[in-house]
Amino acid sequence: MKTKHQLKQLKDKSFTIELTLGAQDIKREYQHVLGEIQATFEKKGFRKGKAPLDVVEQNISPQSVIEEVLNHLLPKAYKEIVNEHQLKPVTEPTIKIKTEKLSLDSDWVLELESAELPEIKIDPKLIVDIKKLNKDKKIEKKIKTEQIASLIIKHTNIVLPSILLNNDVNRRLSDLVKHLESANLTLDQYLKNKKITLPQHREELEAQIKNDWALNLGINQIAIEQKLKIDEAEVKAIFAKSPELKNDPNLVYYLLTQQKVLDYLESIS
Repeated sequence: MKTKHQLKQLKDKSFTIELTLGAQDIKREYQHVLGEIQATFEKKGFRKGKAPLDVVEQNISPQSVIEEVLNHLLPKAYKEIVNEHQLKPVTEPTIKIKTEKLSLDSDWVLELESAELPEIKIDPKLIVDIKKLNKDKKIEKKIKTEQIASLIIKHTNIVLPSILLNNDVNRRLSDLVKHLESANLTLDQYLKNKKITLPQHREELEAQIKNDWALNLGINQIAIEQKLKIDEAEVKAIFAKSPELKNDPNLVYYLLTQQKVLDYLESIS
């Protein structure tokens, strides 16, 4: 299936895809979805899975079938376009249906927005500030680590795509609501207790998220520039000590990279 589409890429590494799902493909997938429903359909007078398609069609919600058709076609079309243009999205796309009413007799036009990792630049002033910090031999290790992290954030220049920022803010708000519900609290009660409004809380989250991205991407960029690589033996050693971490190898690689970067920066004089 070759999907008609238009790709728009912005400097902040976000991109928008307007794609068209053709009526012919929609009708073909509709019949496929209908067949899947037929296989488990039950109605008096027919054995399970033996009802004719027209009977099945008369007894199900047309809208639910159309939604299922979209769920089948859209991921395939999106993956095809991403591969064609060699995009590397780092967040799930937002989806906007531009066709006023989805029907089997017309094309469906949709708009998807996502983003790749933003470009990262480390300001050379980072090394200057790190050298100054390393001259003070009286700083406790924990405090020094925190100050190094702050300097990485300060000197990592990135423009975070708004979709990445919004997705992270919404995810953290959703996690907060679930946590509060488990404690029989509401978001309003939480905000009232903190004496802030929801917009103010969103601003706080945005600031935290920007710093988190700057720190994580900054560490990764320093590791690339300084050729600080993780050996397989190091990863296996961590897994041997903490087998549960095998479920999250990316976290292990990041933590090892983080430590190597910190060790490197602390060694600069």
